Amino acid sequence: MASAAVGSKQPQDIEIAVIGDTFCLLIASAGLLAGSMAANLSLEYWREDIVALAIVAFMGFRLLRNLMGAMMHYQQTPLVRRQSRVEAQERVSVQPEGVVMGQIPAVSSYSPDQVVEEVVKRIETQKADAAKKNRFAN
Repeated sequence: MASAAVGSKQPQDIEIAVIGDTFCLLIASAGLLAGSMAANLSLEYWREDIVALAIVAFMGFRLLRNLMGAMMHYQQTPLVRRQSRVEAQERVSVQPEGVVMGQIPAVSSYSPDQVVEEVVKRIETQKADAAKKNRFAN
């Protein structure tokens, strides 16, 4: 049971592992390029760069392993997405109704003069409220 929980990785974990291994391999390669083999242009100095070689080999192996895991994971995920798309297409589609026509009245209940009066009243009440707030604030 515990091995099954440990064996299944989340996609974010796989991506982070791939990115981390890539950066570690990059740093180890920089150390290898700064070593004696690259300076002398000869493989005879491999003993002096054994640590950098071991890190490059180990991180390269881990990177390949995590890349394979990520590829296998992403090959399996499109199947789930395709199935959900098929299910979405099989659902009953709702047809639009005349809702817009029902919400907007055909004839306005206010005349233009009444609209102007209502706007003036609202502005006056807002001014009165602002004046009350300023009195209390001062």
